[in-house]
Amino acid sequence: MLGRWFPNRQARPPALQPLLRVGVLLGLVLQCSLGGCYWLKYEKLMHTHIQLMYAMTDKMNRILEDNDTLTPAMMNEFLYPLERARDFSRIVAQRYADRPSLVAFNRLLDLYQSLVTEADRLRVQPGSLDHFRSQTQAVRDQAARVETILAAE
Repeated sequence: MLGRWFPNRQARPPALQPLLRVGVLLGLVLQCSLGGCYWLKYEKLMHTHIQLMYAMTDKMNRILEDNDTLTPAMMNEFLYPLERARDFSRIVAQRYADRPSLVAFNRLLDLYQSLVTEADRLRVQPGSLDHFRSQTQAVRDQAARVETILAAE
């Protein structure tokens, strides 16, 4: 007999290393695919959008209150968070259309859009900031309302 010093003398079961490699690869693919799902990160992403719109509202307010000039490039900067938030809302509406937080969030988006429109109007035709200030307060109040509803869900 050849004995144990000759490992190739008999058929051996398949090595576990290739099976382990495939299992690890499938696990990574699963984690990556689930990591991109909006509905798994709904609350976190909504908080991010709210905070960004709140920061942009403060920036617009600061610029206009200091009588600084708003440029068209700045207006694009203020509109970009709105576009991203609308995309987020459209995507999660497929799964969470009836959630109170999403309804309130969409109301926030509408208020923010009217605020940006008013800031753009003031950029072209400087005037009284009273309407802008009331819209700024409405955006802040609605942002707080969305945060409260989101915490309760």
